Amino acid sequence: MRAVKKKRVPPQEIDMTPYVDVIMLILTFFILTAQFKAELAEDIQVQLPSSGNDTTKLPERNVMTLVVNKFGDIFVDVDNINVREDVIGDAIGLAAYHPDSTTQPGWTNPANLNEKGELKRPIVAFNDREKFKKLLIDFRLSSKNITGKDLRIVVKGDKDADIGTIQDLMDILKETKNTRFSFVTDLEQGNKE
Repeated sequence: MRAVKKKRVPPQEIDMTPYVDVIMLILTFFILTAQFKAELAEDIQVQLPSSGNDTTKLPERNVMTLVVNKFGDIFVDVDNINVREDVIGDAIGLAAYHPDSTTQPGWTNPANLNEKGELKRPIVAFNDREKFKKLLIDFRLSSKNITGKDLRIVVKGDKDADIGTIQDLMDILKETKNTRFSFVTDLEQGNKE
């Protein structure tokens, strides 16, 4: 009996060029649409107070963050690099204000500095209350001009911060017509059994 010959099938080749093109298009899309945020909390360590069970989601874009630390310093940052550079002249800088003229600002305290004697981000200090108020207004105006949207304000206060500093900040926000803002707190943990 004769052996059955198997029919030889030519190997199938898959052209990978279209797949590579699609992957490159997707990668380009994500690179162009991604927004990178400068980390505000790297230099400013605050322990947030605890609160109830409110889980309101904070805004992710067009945010102006005001941080009050335990030394009575108020730091201001915006998430848009172009707005920050337009207002304070530094793309990674951090605006700071110390309302109490009888004490030293916390950012000059050697305990808060790294081994080189500086913070991770440069500080643009404001010593005058009126200049600080103008800064808050300029941030909002610049955001409207650059992005076409108003900034949403988020306030983070250290639980050991002086209540007088918080009251000064609230007065400044009221005087600059920034009456809508969110306070950031830590959620209280329930009893664990």
